[in-house]
Amino acid sequence: MKINVCSVAFRHLDVSAAGLARYALQEGFDGLEIWMPHARTMAEEWASLPARPEVPMLAGYLPLGLPDFDAAEAKSLCALTRQWGAGRLRLFAGHLSSAEAGPEQRDAILRDLQATARLAASHGIRLAVETHPGTLADGVAQTLKLLEALDHPAIGLNFDVLHVWESGADPIVAQEKLAPHILHYHLKNVTARDRLTVFDPGNVHDPDGGRQGMCPLFDGVLDYAHILTALPWAAEASLEWFGPDPAATMTADLGRVRETLAIAAA
Repeated sequence: MKINVCSVAFRHLDVSAAGLARYALQEGFDGLEIWMPHARTMAEEWASLPARPEVPMLAGYLPLGLPDFDAAEAKSLCALTRQWGAGRLRLFAGHLSSAEAGPEQRDAILRDLQATARLAASHGIRLAVETHPGTLADGVAQTLKLLEALDHPAIGLNFDVLHVWESGADPIVAQEKLAPHILHYHLKNVTARDRLTVFDPGNVHDPDGGRQGMCPLFDGVLDYAHILTALPWAAEASLEWFGPDPAATMTADLGRVRETLAIAAA
C-alpha cells in the first residue's frame, strides 16, 4: 500500500516546495498529496527541484452547482493538476447534503461535475469525488446513486474512511461496495463521535479553530489496525492531519501504518 502525506497539514505554517519535498522523501512517504493553494503558489519552485516525491493527487475545490462555477476555472485546475504530474483531482460533490439538495440544485451539481469530468478526461486525469458530509456523496447509497447519475469514466472516489464511518456505515463493508470506483483513500481518526464537528471545513481551515478530538491515526475510535489490513494491498492512501505538530504526528503515524501492514503481510 502506498502511503502519502497531505500538504494541507502544513496550511498554517510557512513552508516551501523544497521543504515539503525534503520532508516527504526523508521520512519515507511514497508521495505528497498537494493542497490547491500550495499547488498554485509552489508550482514553479517544485518543477526546479532536483529531487521530489510523486504527487498522486491534487486536493482541489470548485463551486460546483453554484452560480459562480466557471468552466474556465475548472479547466485551469485540471491543467494545474496535470502540471504537477498528478493523476487525479480531488473534489467535493457540491455544497449540500443529499437530503438538503432539491432537484434543481442536484441537477446543477451533476451538470458541473460532468463538465469538469470532460475537462479532466481531456487533460488525462480523473476526478476523485470525496465521500464527505454536506455533499451529495454523504453515504454509501447516496454515493452509488451519484456515480450512476454521473456515469463518466473519468469520475471515481476519494474514500475518506472517517467520513464514511461518520455516515453510519462500516468502512470495511462500504469500501467493498464502492471498490470499483475508489481511486484513493484518506486516513484520519477522531477521539469520539461527538467530536466529529472538529473536521468541519470552517473549523479546520481557521488558524484559531478548535482541535479537540483530532488524534493520531491509531489513538481514536476507528480501529485502523483492522481497517488497514482490510484495504486492498495495491491501494493508495494519504494521511490527512489538521492538528498541531504535523510533521512529527504524520511521521509517527507512517511508522505505525508500515508496522501494521508488515505484520499483516507476515
